[in-house]
Amino acid sequence: MATTLGTVDFHVHPIPRLINEKELSREIDRSKIDVAVLLALDVDSSYLEDKHISSRILQECIWASNLNCLGCLENVKEILRTSYTSNEYVAKLAKNNPSKFIGVGSVNPSKSISYVKDKLKEVKNLDLAGVKLIPTLQFFNPLKEKDKLQKIFEFCEDEEKIIIFHTGCDPSIWEEPAFSQNANPAVLEHYVRKFKNVPIVLAHIGSYSRKYPGIWLEEALQLGKKYNNVWFDISAVPYLLVDRKYVEKISREVGWDRILFGSDYPVVWGSNISTVVDFIQVGTPLSENDLEKVMYLNALKLLGL
Repeated sequence: MATTLGTVDFHVHPIPRLINEKELSREIDRSKIDVAVLLALDVDSSYLEDKHISSRILQECIWASNLNCLGCLENVKEILRTSYTSNEYVAKLAKNNPSKFIGVGSVNPSKSISYVKDKLKEVKNLDLAGVKLIPTLQFFNPLKEKDKLQKIFEFCEDEEKIIIFHTGCDPSIWEEPAFSQNANPAVLEHYVRKFKNVPIVLAHIGSYSRKYPGIWLEEALQLGKKYNNVWFDISAVPYLLVDRKYVEKISREVGWDRILFGSDYPVVWGSNISTVVDFIQVGTPLSENDLEKVMYLNALKLLGL
């Protein structure tokens, strides 16, 4: 079994409706995680109360014939209600345990520009390390919200913060690529090129999909190949570090200096952090030096620890 100097989990969701602070701390300690990056999720189920929006989603469900059209809206609302994790809550967890937790805030670009500005002030005042964006659950198109994303990237550049951007599909309706196109890494090139001083982490390396594993891996790697400010986390797709064909592809295209371990705990059903760590350490063909980069050293460098 390969071992590493330590472990930083770059992708943890401290969702209050799924796990409390004590349970989270217990899991972090049990899994021997040195530092966990906790992600807020600024999502809003009331977005679907707009009749035009709900009608459009229902129409798209009909086009995607394998979806349960009658249940999809309520299912999506419940996912959003469950997932919401405030910036204040994440900041509180980080403040309560600063040696273990680093908080990352979230801003919803589907809301007004004034809302985005207020949320960015909140991220700054709470001393959070960056901004989490998730175009699936936040229902935004990066190419249609340029004014808002411009503000977010300018803020992160000025305040020296990172951006963690969800790429790939998501559960429920977002398992259909038609609903997740806004999370294709290719749509980010405008921002990555313009803001080369802003580190942007492509969560899931464009690869999360139960139906189409590795769905936009190629787009993610090509973006990282062109721009050194692009990083990647392997949350929800740990097989990328075990399956030799993926390992060889990542090694050839971008190498291992910008790949980050992440568990996606606790939102991956049937999995905990130690399960993911063991799966990688037992099965990976990576060298010990490269594995240490992925599990520990790269995150320390990115976080300035």
